[in-house]
Amino acid sequence: MTQQPIRWGILGAGNIAHKLADAVRYDADSQMVACASRTPGKARSFAENYDIDAYDSYEALLERDDIDVVYIATTHNFHHDNGRLALAYNKPILMEKPFTVNASEADDLISEARAKGVFLMEAIWTRFLPAQRALRQQLREGIVGEVKHLTASFGGFAPPHYAPRIKDPELAGGVTLDMGIYPISLLCYLVGELPNEIESMCRFSDRGVDEIASYLFRFPSGATAVISTSFNLKMKQEVMVYGSEGYIEYPNFQSGPEFIHHRHDGTNEILDSTSHPYMHEENGFVYEVAEVARCLRAGETESPVIPLDESRAIMAVMDKMRADWGLKYPFE
Repeated sequence: MTQQPIRWGILGAGNIAHKLADAVRYDADSQMVACASRTPGKARSFAENYDIDAYDSYEALLERDDIDVVYIATTHNFHHDNGRLALAYNKPILMEKPFTVNASEADDLISEARAKGVFLMEAIWTRFLPAQRALRQQLREGIVGEVKHLTASFGGFAPPHYAPRIKDPELAGGVTLDMGIYPISLLCYLVGELPNEIESMCRFSDRGVDEIASYLFRFPSGATAVISTSFNLKMKQEVMVYGSEGYIEYPNFQSGPEFIHHRHDGTNEILDSTSHPYMHEENGFVYEVAEVARCLRAGETESPVIPLDESRAIMAVMDKMRADWGLKYPFE
């Protein structure tokens, strides 16, 4: 007997929504059904690309019984309100990153979802890439010995269609919530811990949000990490993982299909270097779409790959850094 595919609705019809909708097309267990936007005409234009239904109100979409999960693709200043609305209709949610603006908002959504037994997951799409999952597993198996230090660099000039939002304090702009979350989340994932010591600094833009930021973490295991990110500076995109018996070079970690293992014997001599390729689909969102479908089929209310407690804890890390900088958004 053929199973009914997991039927998706999208709240928001911007660039990120298109990428998710395209990914749903590639997943045999998923089907795009409808989208909604509060911007007049935007949902209809979006829907025409995918032959789906369009709504000018979120409520109209959420009222449908034939939608199994909603992807919230709005800007993150709206995530809490939009998530609350979807949960009022008992709809499972894939929430675009960052999960919310702060940990308090995250706590509220997580508490409500758990009370109702409704699926909720943050859409850190990179976490589901084959290379990132393989690297975490190999680190667990001791590929570099004891992990002692990690670095990450991630930055570039925000493209014109993206710049107005990331620079706007009214929309919770700034590089940390928008871009910094990727290397923060990745390094926590690779170490398998959350930092227990956090230091940071930033350079503010002319509109008062963080345009360049650097973070320094210490983890309970003793490992340390340094992260640099910017939306107004071309930077190398790279993660390095240094261990007692070698190190990992992971170029283009946002979408790169391979990492390189350099092995040594506790001296400065590199004994050998091995590339570990893990090819993936061009649209990397397909892996998080598949994980949502898997969770819903299994009756799971959160993903073990990115648990809700971790999403909340990473929001608290970013809260702490913003508090240190005195960066508070007008609506907080």
